[in-house]
Amino acid sequence: MYRTAIMITLATALSGCGAVGEFFPDFNSSGGNTGSSMVMDRGSSGMSNGSSIRPETLVSCRGHVLVPAMGMTFIPYGRPAPSNGQFLREESLTPPYRVLPPGAAATMDNVPSRLNVDVDRDNRIVNLRCG
Repeated sequence: MYRTAIMITLATALSGCGAVGEFFPDFNSSGGNTGSSMVMDRGSSGMSNGSSIRPETLVSCRGHVLVPAMGMTFIPYGRPAPSNGQFLREESLTPPYRVLPPGAAATMDNVPSRLNVDVDRDNRIVNLRCG
């Protein structure tokens, strides 16, 4: 009897695990009360298209874990960390990836597992994308 009760409780608790929905919540880019905005100010980078980053689109290149790094300063290999503010060291990235400063020429080959990190003139992370 005890075993049956545990099985029913477990089945009830796990029944929501297969629910249909998105892997990540939908972020409202208008800044309303339905979620925090993921739209970054791309001012000096020339990438101000107003599109938001959806973490579920970055799973194939492992970029979904870096969404919180948006706006942080990117520190290339061997460079000293800034004295204040948040930053992301290049050593933290797992290949394949490429860092693209403003105006950088990038090959047009699409590598779905490659993470592209766009930075602005101040080396702040302004965009993440796979390809």
